[in-house]
Amino acid sequence: MGALTKREIAEAVSGELGFSIHTSLELVDEVFNQIKTSLSNGDQVKIVRFGTIRPVQKAARRGTNPSNGEPLTIPPRRTAAFRPSRLLKGIVNARKGEKILPDRRGKQIGWG
Repeated sequence: MGALTKREIAEAVSGELGFSIHTSLELVDEVFNQIKTSLSNGDQVKIVRFGTIRPVQKAARRGTNPSNGEPLTIPPRRTAAFRPSRLLKGIVNARKGEKILPDRRGKQIGWG
């Protein structure tokens, strides 16, 4: 089982919506650019029925240099944290063919 690439996402969008591969790739790139811009501005990104991505500030911490074993301080940094929605967790944990509990709107979602 391999990783899903941006190109594969664009191909799926192209197949579903009838756009050219080039247009679909531009669309996928723009979606990711908007997410990156929002996170770099300190805003969280909430995608309903998928999850929330938010910027997180990590504090400085002590570590060890792996090459010589000397202690060092790892500087503070910002990173992104993803929290999946309850629905996404259910889909990921379900077995093929199994129905997922309906979402809050009553829509049944499963593997089909």
